[in-house]
Amino acid sequence: MNPQNAQWFILVIINLPVYLALGRIIFGGWGGFLEAMRLWSSADWWFTLEKEWREDRWGTGKLPVFILLCIALPVIEHLMFGKTAVIKPAAQVAGLL
Repeated sequence: MNPQNAQWFILVIINLPVYLALGRIIFGGWGGFLEAMRLWSSADWWFTLEKEWREDRWGTGKLPVFILLCIALPVIEHLMFGKTAVIKPAAQVAGLL
């Protein structure tokens, strides 16, 4: 594994507690997360989303906001710290090189 891939892997693993905390803030618990998953994975999901969007915009938009934030966090961290000389030593410490 090259140092660049190792850095992405390390960023995702280190951010797991942040993802869980972010999910707790957005969904309020596992019940809210499962409800959002049910809404987005229903058989007629487009009609359901249109109907739910009119009634509850935040409830419908929770899952895409969560996914966007979970993707944006490592990308921002990579842009902040990705060009430093820490990449190779961090990958060696994790045993990925």
